[in-house]
Amino acid sequence: MIDRLRREFPELRITTDRPYRELTTLGVGGMLPVLAEPASAKELGELLEYLHRRHIPFFILGGGSNLVGADDPYPGVGVRLERHAFGKMERDGELIRAGARSSLPELAAFAARAGLRGLAALAGIPGSLGGAIRMNASCRGTAIGELVDEVEGVDFRGRAWCAKGSELKWEYRTGGVPEDVVITGATLRLAPGDVESELAALEAERAKRRETEPSGRSAGCVFRNVSPEEPAGMLVDRCGLRGTRIGGVEVSGKHANYIVNASGTASEREFLTVARLVRRTVKERFGHELRPEVRFISKESERMLLEDRAAPASVPAGVKLNRVLLRVCLWMYQILALFAGAKMLCFGVYLYREYDAGVLEIAYGVLLLVSFVINLCRKW
Repeated sequence: MIDRLRREFPELRITTDRPYRELTTLGVGGMLPVLAEPASAKELGELLEYLHRRHIPFFILGGGSNLVGADDPYPGVGVRLERHAFGKMERDGELIRAGARSSLPELAAFAARAGLRGLAALAGIPGSLGGAIRMNASCRGTAIGELVDEVEGVDFRGRAWCAKGSELKWEYRTGGVPEDVVITGATLRLAPGDVESELAALEAERAKRRETEPSGRSAGCVFRNVSPEEPAGMLVDRCGLRGTRIGGVEVSGKHANYIVNASGTASEREFLTVARLVRRTVKERFGHELRPEVRFISKESERMLLEDRAAPASVPAGVKLNRVLLRVCLWMYQILALFAGAKMLCFGVYLYREYDAGVLEIAYGVLLLVSFVINLCRKW
């Protein structure tokens, strides 16, 4: 796959075996086998169309601030917008145009220095502008959706996409941008403000974050709030789960809705085990089913969290090979059963015609054939 990608896109930056500790703020998981970083909307569109048309799995990696890495190798391509090309910011009166890779702290500082008001409350969120719009990031009564004038992107078929902010359905933790659209940039409409006041508000927001949020590696708040009166962190705290640790992952003692990579080398499985424990305990005590705010690269991990299924132990390479051999043997057995059934059926028919016998052979052959067909249908 990597060789084909490089032949199709000779100018595209493609790297291999990138550790999630370099790609995400949480840092759990193993390696991402293939990372592609398009440097223009055109290159992004061509890449998405290629992957979509050939049914190659892919996921979009932004700033990695709310993403949980995977222990197992991803069977496709991670796509991340190139930082320089999609991280530009420019002012046009009360408008700021910025690429999707622009970080919110940098964007808030840019707006403050330009004397524009509205972004200071979001200055402590470490994510990218694209991720913030996708999730309708909010803090202290300010949501990014309130400021968006226009959003641009590319859909999975390689076509340009654009929408006015007023056309999108902004809700809690969703910006209404279609799932098959990769955001490439946005225009924000801000209000005039005083430079010194905005810089002071910016620093005040950073100070509040330092006081209330844990240091170290995390993906921010793990679960969505049930309501303003029942934030997820308060529910987790009332369950007595602060400081709970499994392996290298720990429920923060400073903010109970943060699950931190305390060891710096923790696995996705450890993170998932702690998240499941938190979710199950809150459900048992308060009856609320917490919904994850973080995103998982592994959809199976997300399903295990929502369905409260245990995370499987990591499988050694030798065991994986044995499982493959076992599957091959099972298929060979079924094929032999098919031939045995057909041969028994033919032999039974011959006996029935020649000697007025063979009913048991016919029945046994039919039974084997029907069993094979039913098993095949179940696999399909």
